[in-house]
Amino acid sequence: MEFSEIGNRKSLSEQVEEVLTQSIRDGKYLPGQKIPTENELSKAFNVSRTAIREAIKTLSARGIVVVKKGSGAFVSEVSVQNASEMLNMFFELSSDKDLMLQTIEARRILEPRIAAEAAIKRTEEDIQLLEKNMDAMRACPLEDKQFEAELDNDYHRILLSIADNKVLELLLSPVFSLMPKFKMNVFAKPASGNLEAEKAIMLQHHQEILEAVIRQDPYGAQEAMEKHLHDTRKNYLHVIKSIDRT
Repeated sequence: MEFSEIGNRKSLSEQVEEVLTQSIRDGKYLPGQKIPTENELSKAFNVSRTAIREAIKTLSARGIVVVKKGSGAFVSEVSVQNASEMLNMFFELSSDKDLMLQTIEARRILEPRIAAEAAIKRTEEDIQLLEKNMDAMRACPLEDKQFEAELDNDYHRILLSIADNKVLELLLSPVFSLMPKFKMNVFAKPASGNLEAEKAIMLQHHQEILEAVIRQDPYGAQEAMEKHLHDTRKNYLHVIKSIDRT
C-alpha cells in the first residue's frame, strides 16, 4: 500500500477521497475487495482518522464503497444503482486527450436512434418543452457560454427522456453531465472562430430535429441528428487544430 502524504490544496478528507477514488479507478482495489482500514490509511496518508472517516463516508454516499459494520469498507460491486456514478468518475478523472472525440463518436452511434424514437413517442407536452428550450437558446446572450452549453445539453436530455429508455439514460447521463464542461474548455475558446455563426448553425440543427419530431418523422429526425453530430465532430477537430497551432 503506497500513498503520498497529503498537502493542503483541499480539505484533508477531500484529498483522501480523491486519491482513493483514483486508486479504485486504476484497479488497485477491485469490486468487492476490502480497502485498507482507517488506521492503515491514517498512517499511509499521515492524516487523522477523522479525515479518513469523512473520506470513507463520502465515498459510501457516492456508492463507490460499501461500509460493513465490523468488517470495514469494500469497493462496491458494479450495479445499476452505482454504474452511473462510476461512469461519471471515469469521465471526470480520465486524462485521455481523445476522450472528447470518443464521446462525440459514441453520441453519433446512439443519439440519431434516440431522436428517431423521440419522433415516434413524443407528446404535445414534449414538443412544448423542446420549443421552450429553443426560445431560451435564442435569447441566451452570446457571451454567456456556460448557460448556452447547459441549454444545449438540456435539449438533448429532453430527447433522451422522450425516448424513455432507462438503460440509455444510465449510459448517457454521465456523457451529458460532462458536455457543458467540455464545451466551456474547448468550444468557448477564441480559437473556435465565429461564435455567433456557430451558434446559428447549432440552432438550425436543433430546429431541423424539432421539426422532424413534430411531424413524427423518425427517419427525418435521425438524419437531422446525424448531420448535427457530424458538424459537432468537424468543429471539434477544427478547434483542436487551431489550439495546437497557438
